[in-house]
Amino acid sequence: MEIKKILIPNKPHLDPIAAVFLLKQYGQKVFPGVEKAEIIFWEKSQDPSAEELLKFKENNVLIVDIGGSPFDHHSITDGSKETSASLTAAYLKIEDKPEINALLNYVREDDLEGLHNRYGDLAYLIKCFHKQNVTSEKVVELGLRLINYFQTSQIEWHYKVREEYEKKIKIHRVKRFDKKLKIGVVESDNSQIANYGITMDNLSVVIQKRSTGHVIILTNKYHRINLKEIVAAIRMRELELGGYNKEINPAKLQFEGKNSLIPNWFYHKSLNSLLNGSDAMNKAEPTKLGFNEIVSFVWNGISSEHSEYCDCDQDGASCPFVKYGFGKCRERIRKQ
Repeated sequence: MEIKKILIPNKPHLDPIAAVFLLKQYGQKVFPGVEKAEIIFWEKSQDPSAEELLKFKENNVLIVDIGGSPFDHHSITDGSKETSASLTAAYLKIEDKPEINALLNYVREDDLEGLHNRYGDLAYLIKCFHKQNVTSEKVVELGLRLINYFQTSQIEWHYKVREEYEKKIKIHRVKRFDKKLKIGVVESDNSQIANYGITMDNLSVVIQKRSTGHVIILTNKYHRINLKEIVAAIRMRELELGGYNKEINPAKLQFEGKNSLIPNWFYHKSLNSLLNGSDAMNKAEPTKLGFNEIVSFVWNGISSEHSEYCDCDQDGASCPFVKYGFGKCRERIRKQ
């Protein structure tokens, strides 16, 4: 049976629109023709009669979110938190696909818990369309387009980004007092790689170098990493490599943002990140520091242990970190 039309409620909210998206995106094998099916609307207040349901079936009309449909969650009385979108996913056997997890959760929160009625929410935007008397046809068209944008990003995140992350990431495990943290080091031009490591692999810090030589350092907000000493050390080293020959107090280089002396390193305090350029700051000059040197500064600033090269328990004459203001080095010297 080739599906000719899809019937959904008039003035549809997000749930049936998301169900239609899943049918058109993933349902071709189960429902041939569904990807090209015309969307029509049920305008009556009562559900279709048995005769009407039979007629729809004979005319190859697939019904969604209306009584008598396998994708109608309103008739479920066992307390399960299903939506038309989740029933559709289960019917198509795609509920375990990672790229639709966020969509199904979002729809469930909106449809069953009413959590997405704020400015900027996709579900709220659909409601705004209806309030502005946008036709149901246009609302569905816009809704499907917006969901497609979101889902394209989800597919990229769960497959392309994940594959590159797993291929390229190098993880350094460090001890910080009674905690064990993970630092991710990666060379990639994919702007999502660092966030993937923090979100999906629970990394504490990610240091990413792009092919242009630019480096960004992002942190996991839940791990409360203090970047100030690392920020100061990297900026001080940048000044040295740039030929700055005046005496430098590292503590004065912990400031937020950037300045004219070191314009290529931006300390984003609210995001707790240090950026040598970004998608928004693409004119910044690449750092003069070697990538391994940056990694060593980050390691030394996070780990409570001392580097094998640190001799600050003696005189600190050859420690590569002490002059950059690291507190654990100064404390080691003080205890001599």
